[in-house]
Amino acid sequence: MRKCIIFDMDGVLINTEPLHYQIWRRVFAEYGMEDVSYDCYKGCIGSTNQYLFGLIKDAYGVDFRDRPEVIERFKKVKAEYLQKQGIPRIADVPDVIRYLYEKGYVLAVASSSPQESIEHAMKELGIDDCFSLLCSAVGMKNPKPAPDVFLYTAERLGVQPSDCIVVEDSTNGRLAAKAAGMYCIAFDNPDSGEQDISIADEVCYPFIKLKEIL
Repeated sequence: MRKCIIFDMDGVLINTEPLHYQIWRRVFAEYGMEDVSYDCYKGCIGSTNQYLFGLIKDAYGVDFRDRPEVIERFKKVKAEYLQKQGIPRIADVPDVIRYLYEKGYVLAVASSSPQESIEHAMKELGIDDCFSLLCSAVGMKNPKPAPDVFLYTAERLGVQPSDCIVVEDSTNGRLAAKAAGMYCIAFDNPDSGEQDISIADEVCYPFIKLKEIL
């Protein structure tokens, strides 16, 4: 019986994917790149900033991979937004997470966002105490769609990959979950853009449906 649930964060626990795209368009424009297309950007959903920069290099020939000031600018603009508007929420997330925690599931977050962002978001939602582990893929050699962050999370929790369920909104995340040998539930968030749900073992939307599935 699978008793460990690993959640992606952006697009699953908080509704940040549309916000991230708008911020990156603004930041890239400040650095001389106008109109980065969504078709280019969507390939990075679920993965890291460096993965995004690789897509930008391939599509536009501009290399941001060794320019940390670009990431710092993104962080600043995002922080300003969150301070004014708060975290973009997904309906029923806190209630469902606490329900699963009280049912005895071991819960973790495995996200491509920075560690501080994960910790801040879970605290803001009031569910940080429900998670046994909050894990960032930043700095890992192979980001999603590679399975590294999920395998690392399972190792840290002391469980086998086959004992884990992953909840993911993105194609990259679902590929990573299946490559890790984990059962994958696709959270089919319409705000995450067109993502491949066929990769997953099961599909969930809205978030409260997780109660029925699990």
